[in-house]
Amino acid sequence: MKKVYEEVVTLDKRCYEEFFLSEDILMEHAAECLAQTVRNHANPKSKLFFLCGPGNNGGDGIACARILHKEYDVIIYLPYGVKSKMARLQKKRYELVGGIVVEDVDDADIYIDALFGSGLTKKLDKKACEIISCINKKDASKISCDIPSGLGVNFISDEVFEADVSVSMGALKSPLFEDFAKDFVGKIEVANLGVSREVYETSSDLYLLEKGDMSLPFRKKSNTNKSIFGHTCIVQGSKEGAAVLAATAALNFGSGLVTVINDKKTNIPSYLMSSDKIAKNCTSVVVGMGLGESDFDLDLLLNDSFSLVVDADLFYNSYLTTLLKEKENIILTPHPKEFASLLKICKIAEVSVGEIQSERFKFVKLFAKKFPKATLVLKGANSLITYENKIYISTFGTSILSKGGSGDVLGGMIGALLAQGYKTKDAAITAVLAHALAANSVTCNDYALNPVDICEAIKCL
Repeated sequence: MKKVYEEVVTLDKRCYEEFFLSEDILMEHAAECLAQTVRNHANPKSKLFFLCGPGNNGGDGIACARILHKEYDVIIYLPYGVKSKMARLQKKRYELVGGIVVEDVDDADIYIDALFGSGLTKKLDKKACEIISCINKKDASKISCDIPSGLGVNFISDEVFEADVSVSMGALKSPLFEDFAKDFVGKIEVANLGVSREVYETSSDLYLLEKGDMSLPFRKKSNTNKSIFGHTCIVQGSKEGAAVLAATAALNFGSGLVTVINDKKTNIPSYLMSSDKIAKNCTSVVVGMGLGESDFDLDLLLNDSFSLVVDADLFYNSYLTTLLKEKENIILTPHPKEFASLLKICKIAEVSVGEIQSERFKFVKLFAKKFPKATLVLKGANSLITYENKIYISTFGTSILSKGGSGDVLGGMIGALLAQGYKTKDAAITAVLAHALAANSVTCNDYALNPVDICEAIKCL
């Protein structure tokens, strides 16, 4: 996993004060890294158009244009002039080598956005929106310097630069991983600013997950039996299908035994067991999906002999606060609407789904602060996992998972890992990654995936 930061101003300052690397040196390294990304997308005859802002993000772009001047056909556009000390210096250098400044958007093969970057504190004005809208319509490659212009820390402008690649300066930044940013950032790269990332970066409570962070439940011993791999119990409510999907996923993801808990005879697949009570040898329980108006005795969930996965309908039940107080080995898997209810029930905040989606990191942190021993999975385009005040980001989710039942499968997968002895954080991380990667491996149209496909795909990761 890689470190992520909400801001890097303090990291830049550390370079100035501890390593005697000036602002100019950092900017030159940023420009060279940006230039290399441009080269990777250009051919010898490419025309490059740099959209540069008045601050240091614009300075990065102007410096990059100077580096590539004469190597390619380069022009820059400065719709707001230059204001910062470094931007003015870079413009002077660019003009001294013969660089060209134009007065409007022109046709080009590659557009480089260096308008505002991560320093944006308010939505773009009408002029900037019109410029970006014009560029977005161009059939050309698009590269963003730092963060696509139009994205803010907690907001999105009416127009956002649609980058194929975003070159984040110095380190990964959290605004790149907001759900609303996913359609604009493209591939994310990090620019070295004169020292390695290991030197530049300091401690962080945010982490970007990678495929290598997934630890699948491979069976390394031969002398085994089914009880060694745990017993997952899925509580069935009024919607039988949800429990069956979760139970199927749990069995396919390694749980030695899987039982559907119900108080009436129902038709479940032959490979699943059925019972009216939680088994004595149960090692994990999954509850909430399809629960509806079930009269299941929630006090049974307080048993410390098993880990617990909470999903769906239970997020609207005030009993959840009791579970959070009494159980540490608990994982909650809400989508944004359910998370809004969870925050209200726990008296953390009363907010809308829209407010959550605009500040996902903020509200996950608030929950983690109150319940640091609980593991939370906030599902979304980029799912956030938190435990002990640290947040782990999975960017592997795609729109193909936007189908009813996908979350039930994830709940079952998490339950299976808990049953097999995984710690709650590790179970959440591995299941979230496996769930997304399994879905991405299915060969079908992006609108056609169904939960059964995911259950089958997790067999072959």
